[in-house]
Amino acid sequence: MDFKVPYALAMREQDPKGFNELSRSGKLEQHLQEVSLRAHQMLKDLLADKPRDRHGLVSQADEAAAEEVVMATLIQFPTPEKDQNPEPPDDLTQSR
Repeated sequence: MDFKVPYALAMREQDPKGFNELSRSGKLEQHLQEVSLRAHQMLKDLLADKPRDRHGLVSQADEAAAEEVVMATLIQFPTPEKDQNPEPPDDLTQSR
């Protein structure tokens, strides 16, 4: 499973500030390696109890489903502060 490239692209799009900070500091590759190791461990854990064929391989469907879970779980970046405290909807009645 190639995780570094999709993760880096998602980070650049969703968390450009974090991406740029890691890139400028020279720590981007180290960060990508650490995340990739976590992704592979998570994948291994998700597939641990899946049935295997005589060659010790899980089905392609199980592997694809596990990879999808890993990607969805690890490619989550913080939202900007303004989105963390949204304004209440206009249709709420205000106290007088």
